[in-house]
Amino acid sequence: MSIPLPWAARVAHDNAALQQGIRLVRKVIARDATKMGLTTTQIYKLALREPPPPSFALTIPAESEESSKGTRYARTGRKRIPPPEPPHPRHPVRSISFLKHHILPRIQGERYVQHVRETRTIVQSPAKRGAPKPSKSATSDNEKTVWLWRAARPPAQRESTPAPPRPIVYDFSHMKPSKRKAHVARLELAEDRKKLEDRRAQVKAKARREAQVDVLKKQRESARARHEAAEKAALAEKARKRKEWEEKNPQLARMLAKQRADAEKKEKARLVVH
Repeated sequence: MSIPLPWAARVAHDNAALQQGIRLVRKVIARDATKMGLTTTQIYKLALREPPPPSFALTIPAESEESSKGTRYARTGRKRIPPPEPPHPRHPVRSISFLKHHILPRIQGERYVQHVRETRTIVQSPAKRGAPKPSKSATSDNEKTVWLWRAARPPAQRESTPAPPRPIVYDFSHMKPSKRKAHVARLELAEDRKKLEDRRAQVKAKARREAQVDVLKKQRESARARHEAAEKAALAEKARKRKEWEEKNPQLARMLAKQRADAEKKEKARLVVH
């Protein structure tokens, strides 16, 4: 079942408003809600200050006469009055309800913002003359719990330091002296062999790096030679085309040569004067 054209335009406009509204609100939160939280009303006022993109105006559907005056049902004769327009229909964040129920939940689901609870102190203004005096137990400052939106902080990355290698301890106390000596000699031989293998790996890595340096140097030299050859060929082709043009247009060639000579003379005269 296909959606009628007016409803399709409204759906496209709602999707565009949601996407652009999320972008504007994310910008406001990243700029103003990193250190101190903001209420929904504050975010709404700050988002309205951000200009909508020019492409958003193209998605606003044209208001028809039927939708503005209402729809009258044929069977009952009753008239259905459309809902009132939002306060700012030409802005992606068109109402505080749209911000609260559609934009902020999406951003919160992306873990870009946190809904936190804080206690704020509200300072009361001094009482006017003739007003009843507050009791002695009452204070001038009242604390109020408010819900705020704050930019989510990324988790702190802990630098993991690798643990030092644990030394290998061999216990030969239960062996005979001859076996103990043989085991110690075998372990020393294995350690010397490991050092030799590490040394060979270092020598191979060094030789590989030196070979790569030589290969890269040859590649740079060949690329430079190709570039110079291409430049020489381009200059030769340019000179050939210019010569062909001069042969086909001798009068224009002489005029250009004369103008070039006059310009060189003027430049030399100017340099002599200065």
